Amino acid sequence: MEKMVTKELDVYFSEIKKVLKRYSIEENDEDKIMEILSESISKMIALMREGKSAHEKFFSDIKLNSVDAIIGFDNNYKIFLWNKGAEDIFGYKLEEVTGKDFSILIPEYLINEGEKEFLIKVIAERSFLKNYETERITKRGEIITVSISRFAIFNTKREIIGSVGIVRDITKEKQLEKELREKENLALVGQVVSSIAHSLANPLNLISGNTEYLLMNKKPGEKDFDELKNIMEETNSISELIRSILDFSRPLELKKEKLDISELLNEVLEKIKYSFEGKDINIDKQIHGSDFIILGDTFQLKDAFINLFVNAIQSIKIKGNISIVLEKNEYEIKFSITDTGSGIPEKDLPNIFKPFYSTKDYGKGTGLGLAITNKVIKEHGGSISVRSRLEKGTTFTIQFPI
Repeated sequence: MEKMVTKELDVYFSEIKKVLKRYSIEENDEDKIMEILSESISKMIALMREGKSAHEKFFSDIKLNSVDAIIGFDNNYKIFLWNKGAEDIFGYKLEEVTGKDFSILIPEYLINEGEKEFLIKVIAERSFLKNYETERITKRGEIITVSISRFAIFNTKREIIGSVGIVRDITKEKQLEKELREKENLALVGQVVSSIAHSLANPLNLISGNTEYLLMNKKPGEKDFDELKNIMEETNSISELIRSILDFSRPLELKKEKLDISELLNEVLEKIKYSFEGKDINIDKQIHGSDFIILGDTFQLKDAFINLFVNAIQSIKIKGNISIVLEKNEYEIKFSITDTGSGIPEKDLPNIFKPFYSTKDYGKGTGLGLAITNKVIKEHGGSISVRSRLEKGTTFTIQFPI
């Protein structure tokens, strides 16, 4: 029995090594992985003599030292292998994921799009998947971009008995690529818009001035009053859009100084309380801790925060709540603002921070507010994320490293 098991394990071991070579793992890394697997297999044989569940113990003892996540799945796609890289990337400990379905790592919107079924089908039909770029969700609820290579594991009868996935976190890499493209695009937009803005400035000022003069001699209800008022509003909207584009396309010049986020929030709340537009809005503020100090530009951050509050207020139709939570740990300061407004459609969430993308009705926004907020937060070394459900509300979360 023992010889037969050892022979099958040798074949199994050889198959893993062949597959690892297909995925361009560096030789040193490969040898290290195989060395550790070899040690674990020896334990597995010893445990078989004791009549214990060698299959489970084998994989629970594996400690694969790789910055990439190495995750093993059985035939039912339950997790049984979870290395230190997986723990670092996803935030779960081995005992938290063992026996759990691999879908706990897939964002809900991708599950709804059928990604789980797609991955199962690929392994069943082709037995491998290489450098597949997608998104995953961490224990903290953060969406990360990953590159996945996955291969099936066979027994001596060439039956699939499980699979192993190698997951690389490429979030920062993709973000850098995206930011580079955006900067290149913005530089071009800035040049074009700057030229257009100067050309339009005088005609717009002339139209605005003449329209305002004509309105001064008109009363509501008189002939042409509504038409003149519409011209005035549209002219002001165009002027605001041009100013916003120019502001967004210019590089930010931050005047950083020590500031306390909690004090800045108090200033913002004092300023926006006059923007409720007759709505019944309750604001709940929770501050956990003290000394929320960062190096930042007070003016830029205040504008960014105001924009988030204005969005929250506008999303509430008549009555609702806005909750603010400010907290910190040894690594970061986290600020979140949650409203009970109309929410954002799921299809719009991936685009919400893109320039000129707006979910508001025509004429009620430039589509640059959240893009500018995102830009300001990133220039401060922070990050901003959004969660939302239609008719339930939206939460924006900002994190600043300490």
